[in-house]
Amino acid sequence: MSRIANIADARILKARGLPLDLPIEEATFSLEYSRHWFRLMEAHSTFMNAINEYAAGPRAGSPGKWKLAKRRLAGLDGAMGECLCFASKLGGGSDPPVFESEQDRHEHDLLLFFLLKRAAPFVQFWSRAIEAADAGAELLIRPSDVPLWFDKD
Repeated sequence: MSRIANIADARILKARGLPLDLPIEEATFSLEYSRHWFRLMEAHSTFMNAINEYAAGPRAGSPGKWKLAKRRLAGLDGAMGECLCFASKLGGGSDPPVFESEQDRHEHDLLLFFLLKRAAPFVQFWSRAIEAADAGAELLIRPSDVPLWFDKD
């Protein structure tokens, strides 16, 4: 762990209003963690592309694009489930978790934090919106209504 931030780290810390002497830790993630993370990010991207196509594409508002958005949301939910299973595996499948290594603990904690604080609220928001629309409600969704997946900067 380094107590000296490089210029790129300092810019990120400053933009977030954090102290510039905050300890910075660089880590390498396992291949299995990376695979789960990238599948989750890809599922998010494909869902957002489907929502954008439904909202503003050449076939905007079509039933086919609506079904595509729903399938892509189900795919995102599935990727989240796979990540939860992987996090459980990292914790030895027990409650409380038992880790084989410090890296397993870090990967478990990071993945669960992201899933609980970002991914779950995002998927719940869109699930409720789609259910409401399917029940006949008219929706007006502003970008500020949607829970953040990532910070804006």
